[in-house]
Amino acid sequence: MDCNRLKEVYYFVDKDGVKPVKEFIYSLTRKEQAKAHAYITELKKQGNNLRRPMADYLGDGIYELRPKDNRIFYFFYFRDSAVLVHAIKKHVKTVPENDLRLCIKRKIETEACGMNIEKLEL
Repeated sequence: MDCNRLKEVYYFVDKDGVKPVKEFIYSLTRKEQAKAHAYITELKKQGNNLRRPMADYLGDGIYELRPKDNRIFYFFYFRDSAVLVHAIKKHVKTVPENDLRLCIKRKIETEACGMNIEKLEL
């Protein structure tokens, strides 16, 4: 098994049981959904080795998957997993600061309790 491959990819789940990234993906067209799932699959295969144009590091432990005009934000959880915490349709050149703050908040919350995630089946 490739040592860079991730063991699991998870969706963030908020206190009301909402999975924002899962809902975002399912709101996309079928073609966009397929692209998002392909990028997530590639994240699982390459782990921390995934680079631009597919992924980018934003800072504070937050990364983004970049399928076309959609952005799926994630962080690495322990050494062998990733958690998808937020997603947006990108309309401007840089990621809005409030979206980045939300990602960081969800990362901190997940790292503190670890109970607010759901395994994504690939």
